[in-house]
Amino acid sequence: MKKIYPVVFILVFCVTTLSCKGLSNGNNMKTKFSWDFYVSSPVHYSSELKYAKAFYGDKGEETVDVFDETAMAGLGNVTATPFSVNPPQGEVSIPKGIDMVWVSIADKKIYRANIKFSQQIQNKLLKAFREGFYSHWRESNMDFNEFNVTILPEGHLWLYLGIGNLRRVLICDSLRGEETHMTLKEFSEGFYNAFQTVDSLCSDEKENSFFNEHGSEYDKIWAFYAQRFNYQFDIQFENKQTELRKGRFVIKFANGEILNHDDPGYFEQPSRPNKMEFQWITDGMLYTGHFYFDEEEVKKAFMEVYGNNPTQAGKLIVQVSKYNNWFDIYLEADNKKYKFEKTKIHVFKQGVNDSDDKAVVIYNNHREINSKYIHFIGE
Repeated sequence: MKKIYPVVFILVFCVTTLSCKGLSNGNNMKTKFSWDFYVSSPVHYSSELKYAKAFYGDKGEETVDVFDETAMAGLGNVTATPFSVNPPQGEVSIPKGIDMVWVSIADKKIYRANIKFSQQIQNKLLKAFREGFYSHWRESNMDFNEFNVTILPEGHLWLYLGIGNLRRVLICDSLRGEETHMTLKEFSEGFYNAFQTVDSLCSDEKENSFFNEHGSEYDKIWAFYAQRFNYQFDIQFENKQTELRKGRFVIKFANGEILNHDDPGYFEQPSRPNKMEFQWITDGMLYTGHFYFDEEEVKKAFMEVYGNNPTQAGKLIVQVSKYNNWFDIYLEADNKKYKFEKTKIHVFKQGVNDSDDKAVVIYNNHREINSKYIHFIGE
């Protein structure tokens, strides 16, 4: 079996993302910020862009553009995803709107969204840009500098702000484009020469097999990802001398958001967890735990515990045994309790001062599947 080293995923990001323009400097009154524009789609629900524009400026008169690209990096993910050909220079206003035309491979349709952002959306963008967050790993205040539009089936669009994998927040999940009727030749001469029709462009056997197995209905997948709940994370160690490492507790949520649990700053009530990773130290040893939640189980757990009351206070509890090789995970709220049985867990152990190549696996309950292949359907 190929050895996997424990790499904290908050450390994996483009160098440009964490340049000096990502350092926050007291933004309470600012109206202009440094950001770039990206477009993405869920990995298995890709889209083909004709073009995408984000408007900015005092009157929304300036544009930053993306052309002729395949979007499929994942919810809110800007890694290896279409990026702008004319990024804003210096600090500019917040994004004021978008104009996009794309083919949804799952829907076999062409959509257009020409949307001026409501004042509510602009206010949320401004608040997030101004507040930023504090990164314990960077030991610095950080500013969001990535504006991402994620394309979902049925014309739905989600707006994100992020900065690498340090933090990503979902600003709006209610925008939607409309089907537009144009020929594939009007959409793209290149695609027309290769495929002739939209149906042919969207006829990949592997992709269609995935759609047939898992579906592509927004209300059955992403509407659940978008749901938020009032809960906190609580890591409990049987060995009370254990130290949970500050700045090394990262959660990736179903809705594409990313949070380092210890970092204060702009973040709303969380959605269901997708993956999480944290480190702890005991008896001179460093442990790194990777937790991959089962999509159907996490959906069921929150439905059973929260029902129709997502605002009641709850906890997601992880209990770690004395010998760091057994884990019990619960969701609790209002005297209701659900024990998770299907979470895939992978734990590494190394000396506190050792390099990662000295790490050894001490717990792995999913040897049948490599960690890199564990994903939610629509992420």
